[in-house]
Amino acid sequence: MEIKLSEFSKAEVLQYLGWRGSEIPKDVQNQIDECIKITLETIKPRWTYKVFDIDWKGETPVLKEPQIALIGNDIATMLKDCKKCIFMAATLGADIERVIRMAEIRNMSNAIILDCCGSSAIEAVCDKVEEEIKQKLNIEYLTDRFSAGYGDMPISFQNEMVNLLDTQRQIGLMLTDSCILTPRKSVTAIIGIAETKQTKRFRGCAYCSMFENCRFRKAGKTCGK
Repeated sequence: MEIKLSEFSKAEVLQYLGWRGSEIPKDVQNQIDECIKITLETIKPRWTYKVFDIDWKGETPVLKEPQIALIGNDIATMLKDCKKCIFMAATLGADIERVIRMAEIRNMSNAIILDCCGSSAIEAVCDKVEEEIKQKLNIEYLTDRFSAGYGDMPISFQNEMVNLLDTQRQIGLMLTDSCILTPRKSVTAIIGIAETKQTKRFRGCAYCSMFENCRFRKAGKTCGK
């Protein structure tokens, strides 16, 4: 499925760029605005999802069909109030990758800004997809989005995600041998369908696979909204 994105967070782009609150020169502001414009004109967001029933084997959530365990204590904690979950995948498409590669040849600062714009844009797409799923399925309560590589869920679970969602055929999203999504500006995630209002549990640094190497954390900041 396709989805239209008309805006994404400039503040988030600045955060990805490592901005620490100092005044931004006018020419840099204009450069960022132009990169945001290019990003919105270039991306072709697509997404897909499936809903699965959950069984519990002891403290481990297991999809009923096919029988696949959701690995890790963190995902089990997130889904503790859920009898169903959603697997979703979204991508900005390959065109933005080509634009970034061209910028790396012509103007490296533009390439860096465009890369940060892509990161902010895919999160905005996921937020919009989540709202569309809620409306489509008439769901009141959802958990966080939780991706392979967060907390104690191994990044290798990406294989199950892309296979179950048939992402290559559905939205052109593939996986490398090292479990990296391609196109790069893409996301797969698990969301629980809950019966009660949920506390946001997993939007913190400790649950991120980039915890040890995060440039935001080293600068005393976070990438959270």
